[in-house]
Amino acid sequence: MTSLLTLALLAAAPVAPTPVYELSNEAFIETARHDLQTLQQFVAGMGTVMSGVTKNKALFSTKQKAVYAAEDKQTLLSTWGSLFAYFSATEGLRQKYWDFVKVPPNDPKHAWGFLLTHTALTALLANGLKFAELVIDNKQLETIFDEANDEYGVPQGAFAAFKLKAIHVATSTQLLTGDTYAVAAVPYLKRQKAASDASVTWAVGEMKADSTIARSCLVKNGTKLFLTNAKDIVANTSAHALFPVQKSFAEWAGDTRVARIGKPLVTLADVEKLVLPSTRPGDIIVSRQNWFLSNIGLPGFWPHAELFLGTAPELAAAFDADPDVIAWTRAQPEKAATFSELLQKRYPAKWKAYAEGVDFQGHGPIRVMESISEGVSFTAVEHAFGVDYLGVMRPRLAPVDKAKAIEHAFKYQGRPYDFDFDFFSDSTIVCSELVYKAYQPGLGQKGVSLELVDVAGRRTLPANQLVRRFDADLERGFPQMDFVLFLDGNERAGKVALASEAAFRATWKRTKWDIAQK
Repeated sequence: MTSLLTLALLAAAPVAPTPVYELSNEAFIETARHDLQTLQQFVAGMGTVMSGVTKNKALFSTKQKAVYAAEDKQTLLSTWGSLFAYFSATEGLRQKYWDFVKVPPNDPKHAWGFLLTHTALTALLANGLKFAELVIDNKQLETIFDEANDEYGVPQGAFAAFKLKAIHVATSTQLLTGDTYAVAAVPYLKRQKAASDASVTWAVGEMKADSTIARSCLVKNGTKLFLTNAKDIVANTSAHALFPVQKSFAEWAGDTRVARIGKPLVTLADVEKLVLPSTRPGDIIVSRQNWFLSNIGLPGFWPHAELFLGTAPELAAAFDADPDVIAWTRAQPEKAATFSELLQKRYPAKWKAYAEGVDFQGHGPIRVMESISEGVSFTAVEHAFGVDYLGVMRPRLAPVDKAKAIEHAFKYQGRPYDFDFDFFSDSTIVCSELVYKAYQPGLGQKGVSLELVDVAGRRTLPANQLVRRFDADLERGFPQMDFVLFLDGNERAGKVALASEAAFRATWKRTKWDIAQK
């Protein structure tokens, strides 16, 4: 018999079905584990942005009589944009698993679905209510946040919708009901021997910690928040979605890992026919998957950047016979005769992994270096180019400067992924940071000059900025890179097509969640 608690949760649940529950138990649990790891990244991202909010507390909480200065407005908008991206992504996962309430409690999917749903909810409320405490009833700030912001995929009226859903009696009811139900649901995971999973352990702890924060916010400021928002609550008492999620993003959350898993628009045939014949070692790659967006808290259409190495023989063909490269390598402490020999002597284990190994998915040969959640990794085209959009740019540099850039990149290989996007630390590396630091101009090296931008109070370089800079340099007549290739995805057709340089230059202006062809 369905419990009263389950019925209470069901009453507030979104009505759209989620195909994830049509998976077999084994496939469902595999997907849920992956999504828990993804959720952990989203929650960490929210925490990083909220740390920036705390550091700039005066900027967010002070009611400004004059117009905000341009720099302050950029900090405000980029912070809200990053938070909205994390909120939307987390809400997408929450909606994806909401149908756990329709699954019998003794079904393994039930407990996993609850864990994902309630962990997402508590994280959203803990961070959302803390943010609301600072900015609620600040009319000028609310007006700014309600403006459409295509760079971050924030639609018109997003902040008003955020207030309505986050500061809502029904939402608080979901929090309290879910906290109570956790006592019954979590033991089911123990019976499945899943409670020892690192992701499950994290989720249970995070759920409890965030619930405590959310409850504290409600006790401390609940009356003020609800009274301030009372008019909106009376006008619309639904609470199907905690945060506004655009239709395209809701579809991402609901069916991607079912309908599109392992089926990128760029196929291996496309890679072999179009990409590999055109790319050269040292090329800079930007890529995008419509449904699996990395670097979600950063702005822009392009979320990911990679460095193309080619295979070891291709790398040797590009650099080993070049006179300037030979002169540079022979001047190094290793006294190597060729660039390949220099890398082999300076980084023997890394060279072996690159020249002879396979990537973390078991694919080879290695052709790309990229910073992903597994860290700065050597990858094969199956992973690196298994995407929906792919752009290739070639730095206008001599072979010796490209060789130096690749040597710098080898230094970073193996370091952890930087979920904090801290460009001033070398201990962890984000995707675009790998490209930035590899090609950073310095003593004895000509490079590619790239400007960091402010995102939520952090100086960083979104991958989208690489294309924006490419476009701006061409517009000024001082290009630092040449156009090589652009494969433009088309969801309706289910494939990609070669597109022009002009089309590529304009892509940085596309909205973050743009899948207009769907």
